[in-house]
Amino acid sequence: MFNPPQKILVLHAGGIGDLLLALPAMRIFRQAFPRYTLELMGRPERLSVVTFDLQAESIHSIDQAGMAYFYSDGGTLPPRLSALFSSFSCVLVFGKDSGSILANNLSRAGVDRVITIPSFPPPESGIHVSEYLVESLRAAGIEGQSSFSPLRLPEEALIFARRFWAGFGLKEEERVLAIHPGSGSPGKNWDARKFAAVADWASERCQVLLISGPAQDGVEEVRTSLKKARPLGADNLPLIHLAAVLKETTAYLGNDSGITHLAALLGLPTVALFGPTNPALWGPKGPGVRIIYGKNLYTPSSPEVRSEGSRPCVESIRTDQVVEVLSPFLDNSPASNLSGPLRVEE
Repeated sequence: MFNPPQKILVLHAGGIGDLLLALPAMRIFRQAFPRYTLELMGRPERLSVVTFDLQAESIHSIDQAGMAYFYSDGGTLPPRLSALFSSFSCVLVFGKDSGSILANNLSRAGVDRVITIPSFPPPESGIHVSEYLVESLRAAGIEGQSSFSPLRLPEEALIFARRFWAGFGLKEEERVLAIHPGSGSPGKNWDARKFAAVADWASERCQVLLISGPAQDGVEEVRTSLKKARPLGADNLPLIHLAAVLKETTAYLGNDSGITHLAALLGLPTVALFGPTNPALWGPKGPGVRIIYGKNLYTPSSPEVRSEGSRPCVESIRTDQVVEVLSPFLDNSPASNLSGPLRVEE
């Protein structure tokens, strides 16, 4: 008699940073069902970066036809998607709220168990997002280990990275500082001229890699402000390939962005520039993370409000302060003792 495989699903349709902050909880969920087949649903480009780490078999797009019915109360559910969801024994949903409508519809479609977790904690909670998600999962009865482990990448991506660096003629032991001057909001971005000044300083010690994506991210402004550096470029790489390229760099500098979270999760020495968001709640996690944040820090209640932050708070960060934190990673000097966030005061 044929027995269909037991399957579980993780549904996460958020941004790159939110996805990576949710990875510890996703790993615990995966550990709880070691013999089950795992599938993912959300934005395929973003989910691709965690697929190998979670040992997921496939990715389903959240934007496919019919999904809107699952976010409507009491409507008729599309048979094709109902059949898909009914094949899962358990579905873990990350959402902006408790997701009761979606959860009810997934149950109506035939899912035995639906676990819903808000994507971020209440602003007054004071708990880091990743810790909140892990605790929420435990409250739902799913236990597991959540200590830091670097993001694992597939061999195909690592092969791409080796070819990428070989194309620049880089020697294996040569140091590289990766700089990503963009983010999801202009209000989070440090001045491009200051990034250029750091790149000029770093160019006397190592190669510099400038990372750009499809959005306006300040890379061209950085390039036009350079005085010494002749940086290499990683332009519009697929996220999984960018992760593999970053993995081979020496250190990383960036704003409060998804790519900064990616660098931290890869275990890189990561210098993250924060403002206006609170790094105690939203900062990247990793053993080599150093966070510098400006004055007038505040903690808005949602990602939408966070995107409206004023730029002056991150602009209070000085170039020399960033250089001081980066120096140990590029100069063979003793490691920085800055184990936590560094607040900038004027």
